[in-house]
Amino acid sequence: MLQYILNESDRYGIAELVQMAIEGGCAWISLDLPELDDTQLREAVAGEVMEMCRQAGVFLTVNDRPDTATQLGLHGVIFSRQYMATHDGATPASLRESLGPEAVIGIETADASIAPVLQAADIDFAMVPASFDADARARFIRTFRAGGIQVPVVARGEFDVADVPAVMAQGFNGIAIGSAITDADDPVAAVGSYLDILTQAPGA
Repeated sequence: MLQYILNESDRYGIAELVQMAIEGGCAWISLDLPELDDTQLREAVAGEVMEMCRQAGVFLTVNDRPDTATQLGLHGVIFSRQYMATHDGATPASLRESLGPEAVIGIETADASIAPVLQAADIDFAMVPASFDADARARFIRTFRAGGIQVPVVARGEFDVADVPAVMAQGFNGIAIGSAITDADDPVAAVGSYLDILTQAPGA
């Protein structure tokens, strides 16, 4: 499974990046645009971007903007470690209660011991930080899976395509890629390359 974490680009607008991701075959886009305030983000996404995703059957989520997700009717929210640390009362259970049973909720965490809490709160997936190296990812996934926890885990990072099989072989359920797609010479081809290698990787 590939998540494209759409971030700011000097070459392309948001709608262009969404269109290219869809052309490449991406089925899940998450908007990570902290440089835009809530009003600017809503204006950028409402209309063309949402319609493209709707027509293509693409999941559209947003990072750290639960109010925006609700107002626009997006599929869900990915919450960063910073969000969880700086928002009083932001717990997996409270986020699920606030967003409702249908929302897709992902939580970035470096603490694998939170796994039972995520499962009890019906969180859809955990995401390990991009700062994790291979050893840290391996330790995380071993601890996270202890006790039979079944919550999917996504590895975030700017992995080279050739690195993806090794990441997936560690036991991850997907990868989240940002600037390696956004800043690629050809974002459409970059998405296709990641998807091609994922189809051959274990766990994808």
